[in-house]
Amino acid sequence: MTPQPSGAPAHETAVVVVHEIYGVNAHIERVADALRAYRCDVFTPSFLPAGAVFSTDDEARAYRDFLREPGLERMAEALVGFVGDLRPDYRRVLCVGFSVGATCAWLASASADLDGAVCFYGSRIRDHAQLQPAAPCLLLFAEREPGFSVPEVAAVLRHRRGVTVETYACGHGFCNPGSLSYDPVHARRAWESAVRFLRLPERSG
Repeated sequence: MTPQPSGAPAHETAVVVVHEIYGVNAHIERVADALRAYRCDVFTPSFLPAGAVFSTDDEARAYRDFLREPGLERMAEALVGFVGDLRPDYRRVLCVGFSVGATCAWLASASADLDGAVCFYGSRIRDHAQLQPAAPCLLLFAEREPGFSVPEVAAVLRHRRGVTVETYACGHGFCNPGSLSYDPVHARRAWESAVRFLRLPERSG
């Protein structure tokens, strides 16, 4: 089932924060709180059954359950539906996704309803590198990803129109304080790059 947006818009811009396999956990809430420093409405929909939340220590179970439901394709479809429901009420609709949420944001960027996406270490984007986004995308990759060559994938994606690619010398999950790969220096730099890309106006006062 696709989560539904709720509440009257307070601003012209909506930002959807798209969670990892762990659901809407403390990391996602921190990201949402940081975005609320700007003049935008922030949404943190859960695409997991019953809004489940997993600890990063329970990665194996979180991954197993995610593959069972919703899985990548269905989560991406639900995200497209969520963005489409927001579209009539906002001048700009943006996504910020992490890990599997980043891959879903990348897939959703093909929708005309999205105005931009920032994708943090969406390693499975490599399986959809042929996609041409309809909206500008910023892809922030960790260089130390197991199982594939980040430089090779980045070289392909840099040829996509409207796509900006940055790589960081750290591991997957480097922006999440709950991850063993957390790197505060690179996390700050990546976040600053994301905020510049999103062009969010700061709140006055």
